[in-house]
Amino acid sequence: MAWRGDIKDKDVRELQRLAQEAPLRDQDRKPKARSRAALLELIDILSRWSAAGLAVVAGVAIFIAVAAGRAYPARAVAWSVMLVCALWVCRRLHSQYRAGAAISGRPFRWRASYTSCLSVLGVVFASAPILLTPAGAPTGLALQVLTLAILGGFCAAALHAAHLASAAAFAAPAVILPFLAATRAGDGVYFLLAGSLAVVGLAVVFTLSWVITRNAGRRNPRTTFLRREVSLADRARAGAKPAGATQNAVS
Repeated sequence: MAWRGDIKDKDVRELQRLAQEAPLRDQDRKPKARSRAALLELIDILSRWSAAGLAVVAGVAIFIAVAAGRAYPARAVAWSVMLVCALWVCRRLHSQYRAGAAISGRPFRWRASYTSCLSVLGVVFASAPILLTPAGAPTGLALQVLTLAILGGFCAAALHAAHLASAAAFAAPAVILPFLAATRAGDGVYFLLAGSLAVVGLAVVFTLSWVITRNAGRRNPRTTFLRREVSLADRARAGAKPAGATQNAVS
């Protein structure tokens, strides 16, 4: 009954103001995401750092192909062709964005396309211990390919840490596929090496991604609530017309 009395005491403008402020009060209870400016800064960092990540993948891939090609040239050629195709698509997307092509005006769409291409590249690169070294491969060669595939994958993931999904495109295959190769070999040395490198690599990538994201959020805080407060105040001032103007309009 008291609530109904309060409503009766208010005019139309006060009721409209309360109705406009109600959604804002509900939004304050929800966790706030990063601002659009912070996301754009993270995309810019991704576009600048990812070139070095692709270069790391290309350099390590050349070394792996040369090392494994001496014993298994057919496998090395097939793996190199798949890797070059995936790397060329990623490099082309990166070059178009940095050159200011039409896709530069849609940074979020570019990030999605680039991440999808990275997922293919990451799987092909991390499959080196399985495709290049068969079951009866020498232990020295198998350990060398396994180590280079894990280290190269996590180095590329660290250089894509500005976007966690892009980093995961390299980090996840660098963990899963070498473990499959270690399971096929059935040697404890493989598991110990793959497990140690995976733990260190994941810790470095997630820590770097958290630091970059936190710094971008601090430099670009959210301002949506403040803008809505200002817009509501402007509406209230615009709606409060002078008494003389109201009388002239009526008369």
